[in-house]
Amino acid sequence: MENNKLIHAIWFKLSVMVIAVAVTVVTLNKYAQLIQHIIVIKYDWHFELLMLTGMLFFQYPFIYKKTWNLKLEYYFKMLLVSLIGSILLMPLLILNYYADHSDMFNLVYFFVVVLIMFFIHKKMVATLNLPVLISYTWVLYRVIILIFILN
Repeated sequence: MENNKLIHAIWFKLSVMVIAVAVTVVTLNKYAQLIQHIIVIKYDWHFELLMLTGMLFFQYPFIYKKTWNLKLEYYFKMLLVSLIGSILLMPLLILNYYADHSDMFNLVYFFVVVLIMFFIHKKMVATLNLPVLISYTWVLYRVIILIFILN
């Protein structure tokens, strides 16, 4: 019976993770369309999926010695942070659907969302008793990507 609950919990987390990846990829792809003219690459959902997958691999060295359950829990929470960020970006996408906003407005809004995500990520990392450095490497990964995609 206890084993059954564990299997259900794992399947639930994996399902939520897949949904979080899908929503994040679609939302960030839509956001990238707003600023496509300042991005030096053709940004599409394939690229975002690759970036998100890359982030999981980028974080792995910081958790590789942890138990499988803790790794799953960390990735689950990290993808929840991405989902929260996607949900926070949706009002911006809606605003831009009805009226174009400046690049500065869109970028500032995006970075405010990233800042909120950073603090949520730090809190989730602390609840898992993982080193706070992981939150900073999460930001480092995105900054490295931004350097390559922005003009």
